[in-house]
Amino acid sequence: MAVTRADVEAVLGMLQKHMASGDMDAWTALFSDDCEFRNSAMSEPVTGRAALRALAESWPRVDNQPEWHAIDGNRLVLGWNERQESMKESAPRYRGFSTFVFDESGLIRSYEGMFDTAAVFAAMSA
Repeated sequence: MAVTRADVEAVLGMLQKHMASGDMDAWTALFSDDCEFRNSAMSEPVTGRAALRALAESWPRVDNQPEWHAIDGNRLVLGWNERQESMKESAPRYRGFSTFVFDESGLIRSYEGMFDTAAVFAAMSA
């Protein structure tokens, strides 16, 4: 079965809803068992839903604001800006983008998050 644009948009909405609420069980349920996660701050990828779930538990809560997205077949690119909730309101927001590749069943098989780590550290010290 081919993943449709409507399928990708529906998962995007659920990703944002579950991340905003902090429901990491529901968030990671959107990923395949054998998913792979890469991040600009990590030297090695994280493989598997359980490993991604464990990693996500360590992430600080953030106020994430999607800015734009593009969909091409089973691929989604999402541009965003965010600030960790523990930061001062006056701290600058930092930007990045994430890519998602969906498998035939509509689950996320590959997820990559890219951001400027220097901008994150500057916002943390503001």
